Amino acid sequence: MKVKVEKLEGSKVKLIINVEAEAFNEEYEKSFTSILADIEIKGFRKGKAPRKLYLDRFGEGAILQKTIDNVLNSSYEEAVILKKVNVVGKPEIDIDFENLGKDKPFKYTAIVEVFPEVELGKYLGVEVKKESDEVSEQEIDDYVARELKNRSELELLENTALENGHTAVFDFCGSVDGVEFEGGKAENYSLEIGSGSFIPGFEEQMLGMKPEEERTIKVKFPAEYQAQELAGKDADFAIKLHEIKHRVLPTTDDAFFEELKLEGVNSLDTWREHLKNVLAIDKKEANNNKFTDDVIAAVCAEAKVTIPETMIHDRLEQMVDRVEQQAKAYGLTADQLLSYQGTTLEQYKELMKESAAKSVLEELVIGKIIETEKVKLLKADYDVYYADLAKQYNQEVPAVEKNFPKERVEHYFKTLKTIDLLKEKAVIQA
Repeated sequence: MKVKVEKLEGSKVKLIINVEAEAFNEEYEKSFTSILADIEIKGFRKGKAPRKLYLDRFGEGAILQKTIDNVLNSSYEEAVILKKVNVVGKPEIDIDFENLGKDKPFKYTAIVEVFPEVELGKYLGVEVKKESDEVSEQEIDDYVARELKNRSELELLENTALENGHTAVFDFCGSVDGVEFEGGKAENYSLEIGSGSFIPGFEEQMLGMKPEEERTIKVKFPAEYQAQELAGKDADFAIKLHEIKHRVLPTTDDAFFEELKLEGVNSLDTWREHLKNVLAIDKKEANNNKFTDDVIAAVCAEAKVTIPETMIHDRLEQMVDRVEQQAKAYGLTADQLLSYQGTTLEQYKELMKESAAKSVLEELVIGKIIETEKVKLLKADYDVYYADLAKQYNQEVPAVEKNFPKERVEHYFKTLKTIDLLKEKAVIQA
């Protein structure tokens, strides 16, 4: 067998494969024998019909097809191994049918995507911003305000008009060109005016309404609205306001802090000090995660690589599979689960294409850095990363080591060590 490899545009190659006539004939004979063994022709025992009789009655189409399938499978695999082609997808096969037949060489080409070459740019010392871990008084104020709001109660207001900050209890019915649309109708719906929860312009047009007042408001759905059939459309909403309520925040007295049940917290000052410590931990973790993402993004931006569509497609399918498994755990389909997020499976796939491509890019670039830096794991590395893994799974380290043996986590740990190296060498922008 002769094999020639031609590099094509992007991450594709063409394999030009020529299988000698002798090898094709050998497979032809095997295929013919196999087919005859299963054929029954009247007047002959099964598998005993003469070859000429079979060919006269059925022709050699089935024999050639079986021969081609077997030769393709064996020769393509052999060619890939022979030329050390690291394929990442299924090949596009083009057979030379004009010269196909017994006693002839079998020629074909196979175009296939291959594992791409990664050209690294600067990866040690990339410049990245890092946010301060310090918690501001404003952040504490915002948290306190949210917590008080969560613990607040709604009280009915009478003899007043609807204002920003009020909660309206109302019925609404939406229509486009006089036709009601799905999901555009509700009764006794509660909405905090000014929250921006509804379509732009909706809440503003409710201002000034009084209980039992009816009003029709006109809005335009955003061009990027999730329900595509409504995107960019003008709509009318018939509204009837029933009640107006306002929030009454709790008093930060002794009873409030007793209800919080936080050790050492018995006043607004001690609560704020407690929050400062809690928020500092959360902020440090969030900043570290963002710093990690930004460092990896900066390194990837410096690299040059053409990602095969097959790799992106496969990564997207992995994401979809996780959603389907999650949905299955709840006794739902993926579409049903995603509907709670206001999307469909097809929309989810479209939305996640960019994330899938980003994930593959990061994996390729970090993999190349691991190779370039010849990253090796020491016992101390395994100790650190196993401890982190145990924390994630809320298990003891020995249990994690048993469930995730070294050969299973080696590449993952090398990836973590490489990311730590990139972060350590990164230059923090002022």
